[in-house]
Amino acid sequence: MPPVKEYKIESISEAAPTSLDIKQTVELKTFLQDQGLYESTDESSLREEVLGTLDKLVKDWVKKVGRAAELADTFVADSNAKIFTFGSYRLGVHGPGADIDTLCVGPRHVSRETDFFGLEPHCLQSMLMELPGVTQLQAVKDSYVPVIKFQLHGISIDLLYAQLQLPIVPDDLDVRAQSTLRNCDEQSVRALNGCRVTDTILAEVGADQIPDFRIALKAMKLWAERRGVYSNVTGFLGGVNWAILVAYICRLYPKGVASTIMLRFFKIYCNWRWPTPIVLQQIDHNNPMGMKQWDPRLDYRDQSHLMPIITPAYPCMNSSYNVSDSTLRIMMDEFTRGVNICDEFLSCGSQVSWSRLFQEDSFFQHFKNYLQIEVVAANEQQFRAWEGWVHSRLRQLVRRLEVSVGVRPWPKPLKSPDAGPHSYRTLYYMGLKKRSTQMTANTLSRATNASVNLNGPVNEFRHLVMSWDDWQEGMDVVVRHLKQKDLPAFVFPEGQQQSAPTASAAASEASSAPDALEQTAETPAEGQKRKRAEDQAAVAVGIKKPNTTPPPEASGAADNQPGDPMDCNEQPARPSQRASQSELQVESLDGPAQEPSGSRTTSETGQADRQAAEAEADMAEAGDVGEWLGMDSSQKVVAANGHAPVGAIQQHRLSRQSSPNELGKVQELSLDG
Repeated sequence: MPPVKEYKIESISEAAPTSLDIKQTVELKTFLQDQGLYESTDESSLREEVLGTLDKLVKDWVKKVGRAAELADTFVADSNAKIFTFGSYRLGVHGPGADIDTLCVGPRHVSRETDFFGLEPHCLQSMLMELPGVTQLQAVKDSYVPVIKFQLHGISIDLLYAQLQLPIVPDDLDVRAQSTLRNCDEQSVRALNGCRVTDTILAEVGADQIPDFRIALKAMKLWAERRGVYSNVTGFLGGVNWAILVAYICRLYPKGVASTIMLRFFKIYCNWRWPTPIVLQQIDHNNPMGMKQWDPRLDYRDQSHLMPIITPAYPCMNSSYNVSDSTLRIMMDEFTRGVNICDEFLSCGSQVSWSRLFQEDSFFQHFKNYLQIEVVAANEQQFRAWEGWVHSRLRQLVRRLEVSVGVRPWPKPLKSPDAGPHSYRTLYYMGLKKRSTQMTANTLSRATNASVNLNGPVNEFRHLVMSWDDWQEGMDVVVRHLKQKDLPAFVFPEGQQQSAPTASAAASEASSAPDALEQTAETPAEGQKRKRAEDQAAVAVGIKKPNTTPPPEASGAADNQPGDPMDCNEQPARPSQRASQSELQVESLDGPAQEPSGSRTTSETGQADRQAAEAEADMAEAGDVGEWLGMDSSQKVVAANGHAPVGAIQQHRLSRQSSPNELGKVQELSLDG
């Protein structure tokens, strides 16, 4: 076995902030306030009242469970439960209307299955249903970490439960202590890990730097959301990922103020050599409790992680498991954009134009081809469950598509403004561009095609989501291929108009480089400057210098310059023809749904896909709370009556032939149309 590798953090600079740094920090905070990221005093007070009400309720609940079990009166009187918070609220970076991730910690005689969930009078679920001010209660019993979701006086709450192996929960319980995990079941360990990770992040930052950490993290979350890279579900990064990344910069610059943290953030991560992991706290490989944790020496799956960001509390896990080749490259491109803008900030030495850094990404003007994924349900209860399930599986579609084309998922769901209040449908989009593939075993079969057939990946994705155990009649997902000019007008934000893709996007579509998602070519001088910056950053944080030697497969590409790299039989095109011939061509998605590749039957396909989804459950996400716990979003939603919805026959729904209207009638055409 390879030796244990230690990831030490050595500060790059401990210099005190300059007057310019402080001035830029004040400007940054003012900018964030103007964006409405800070809640009002009234809302903050309401949150405290809601948490106080919830804490009193769980204390009464534990005593009620003890009386129902006919325990001794003295024992019942001493029984206790505690409410902890974690996630963005605990970090102090939540905004107006944000939910509160909460954890209820109870003693060993209070069970999750019979006391936390249930409709009996002593069950917490039942007591919440009767509590004045509670609405939209949802009990998710069978997820990776069971949770009760509800609103109390308009504040959204995600409530988890951890059953400690203690007769009485002390008021001064320290959830960061490893002894808290002793003899707990797996679901309780996962629930506790949310609080443990959050508290450890704050401890690693240090009390003096926490105010600046919070400003910087608020800013990074806003930046990621506007640039379309904030979503753990679709393969980007979520709340816990950004928190760890910002905390790591705080360790490198322990006296840095918020503006320094922001400006250095892009410089460091733009030059980071992934998959070198981000480790805030050394991993305890002694594994005193024998729990599964991230260790690429022992688990081959951990070796395949592209952007490991390790949670700092035992048991350590990779919080960015969902990152794919496409989403990693997109984030690195965004980091590069951030570096270029921040370099101008550093050189100007005057007032920083933060609005330029936080400019919305014009996603719907970048591509000529898009996939539209429409999620449809029959009623509101169906829609909440079905939309969450389909959203959590979108990364599977990305991974199937990125083999053949460059794909960028847009994580924000969209809804037509013309849809009525009883319209239960939403839309997701993915941008497509040509990806010039190298001749490997997986892509050789596609090399002779002048166009890309997306029926296989789309149908495999549809089989996966339609094989959900809780599927009901009325739930459906429809995938269509649209050209940019055919997109609905409401997808374009105010200030943008429907137009042809930008010149840079068109150039990348027609590129014959080894990967159309690669950055544009640089001059020799720019290349030397970039390499010097990379070497300096690598030395500063202890990263080995990347190998910049081009792969052998890429040699000679500039000499051949085929019109379409997916067509290796055609003669090289004349210069006037290369741009049009190298455009991405998408075959029709209409007609009967094709069987996924292989000879498996429909039912076997559904079963295999479900097993694959379950294998990924330990790092999947089920909503915001899942970002901190590694929850799976394949949830079974239990209605207020406590019964799970009754699913239809799986073979019936999977064997249905999709009509042209279901898949969207699209002719085979190039991006030029």
